[in-house]
Amino acid sequence: MFCYHCQEAKKNIACDTAGICGKKADVSSLHDLLTYALKGLSFYAVQAAQSDITDINIDKFTARALYSMVTNVNFDPAVFVQLISEAVQRREHLKRILLESGVDLNKEEVPEEAQWIYDQIELAAFVKKGETVGVKPNEELSADELDLHAAREMLIYAAKGLGSILEHAQVLGVFELEHYVFMHESVAYTLRKDPGLDDILAMNFKCGEQSILAMALLERINIEKFGQPTATKVHLDTWDTPGILVSGHDFHDLQDLLEQSAGSGVDIYTHGEMIAAHGYPAFNKYFNLVANYGGAWQDQKTQFGKFQGPVLVTSNSLQQPKKGYTEKAYTSGMVGWPNVAHIEKRRADKAKDFSRIIEQALQCEPPLPLTEGTVTVGYGRQALIALTEAISQSIKSGGIKRIIVLVGCDGRHKERRYYTGLVEALPEDTLILTAGDTKYRFHQLDLGEINGVPRLLDAGQTQDFYAIIAFLTHLQKSMQLEHLNQLPVSFNIAWYEQHTILMMLSLLALGVKNLRIGPTLPPFFSPGILQKLTDELAVKGIDTPENDIAAMLAGE
Repeated sequence: MFCYHCQEAKKNIACDTAGICGKKADVSSLHDLLTYALKGLSFYAVQAAQSDITDINIDKFTARALYSMVTNVNFDPAVFVQLISEAVQRREHLKRILLESGVDLNKEEVPEEAQWIYDQIELAAFVKKGETVGVKPNEELSADELDLHAAREMLIYAAKGLGSILEHAQVLGVFELEHYVFMHESVAYTLRKDPGLDDILAMNFKCGEQSILAMALLERINIEKFGQPTATKVHLDTWDTPGILVSGHDFHDLQDLLEQSAGSGVDIYTHGEMIAAHGYPAFNKYFNLVANYGGAWQDQKTQFGKFQGPVLVTSNSLQQPKKGYTEKAYTSGMVGWPNVAHIEKRRADKAKDFSRIIEQALQCEPPLPLTEGTVTVGYGRQALIALTEAISQSIKSGGIKRIIVLVGCDGRHKERRYYTGLVEALPEDTLILTAGDTKYRFHQLDLGEINGVPRLLDAGQTQDFYAIIAFLTHLQKSMQLEHLNQLPVSFNIAWYEQHTILMMLSLLALGVKNLRIGPTLPPFFSPGILQKLTDELAVKGIDTPENDIAAMLAGE
């Protein structure tokens, strides 16, 4: 096992026996083999696109398969056995279509990833094969070769993040071909031997650019289906009736559950990044959506048990359920854990069936109190743009000295206390924009206002990072500045998994300087990559809150 695609990789190098996330070595090998198989599939998908041949089922499958390997999504070996076999079957199907269409498949050297055929669909055999195609770099590689290897791996992780965004769009019934064409291009690009480091990094940055377009697509879909987000107070208290806790990103699942549980006597609580749902008008009509319970994903092992009712995990936020609530845990979509109940996928326009969860909730005790009070969410793109004049004038008058963009995913490391300390120590003339679940480190702090604008503006889920970028670009243009770097803005990304890799790459693609990444730098930032990013864009890790505040206020 060699896995280093999340921030909690062992010793910030790699998990080599079992994942900190709970991933076993066999599942890690299956991830490696699925990635290997998808590279072969994308190799032919690129050639198909060049000949105007498309297959929507292959495109959708590839996005789902990439998403299944995002950190904390699926831990079930049986799921990956099925995905691996399907990837090879779809590759061979596409290859036959190309041959029948007269496409010359001999014009390019066919990589082994596009040739591998399994003898049988069997777990042990797939695990054994996966052990031979892992991501651990060869010890004989030179420093330059290690840089190339790391840059290719970063591109694969970015493609997995892109796949997850596209899967969320698919769940909501939207498919736009150009995103999938690029998805295949980025995966297949990792097979090429000719590009140098600059070329591979440029492709990484291009993936960052594409991710912003995909996030914009998802924002548009969410607004069409659930309304324009508006600033909304969310209760953190508990009620004396049984409840169901919903975690993750899937608003469609939440809506189905709210519809089916209305009038049942069961309350619905959000958890983690699902808190963003409270800001959408479509959810305001549900009186059974009562509050948010708990914090970020890493606290679920203690908080889920205290909730006492069933828990539904809808996206990448799953940990191994503890014995106390295993029988009350449910997964949905691509999320899965062995022997944990899974809700069957949605059929056509029909809702998912959540009757089993509702019936179980009625037999449970109400949740135990955790916190109280309120927090405010719902500062999506339009809500932020509505504040442009007030923020612009405050910048010009000196009321706002700096905008701090503090976004990303939370995690277990004690070093993440930095983010609480940073916000607590920020001067009162700084404005904070956030998205993702890092906000749980500071969203209950009383930070006040600047000329009527709340100092903390929560844009929503990780993919709502687009709203922040769109707003800052609008602010930049309204102030007649040529580049984002001319705004008094500093970016600080709490990275954890593939969505946050996309955040980094999108900012690097925009030429943003002095980007801070913490609590550690990604282990796939090889010495050569880090040196290049430092020299060209002043990318850096975090220091102490006090030192970083001083540097950010100085524009560094």
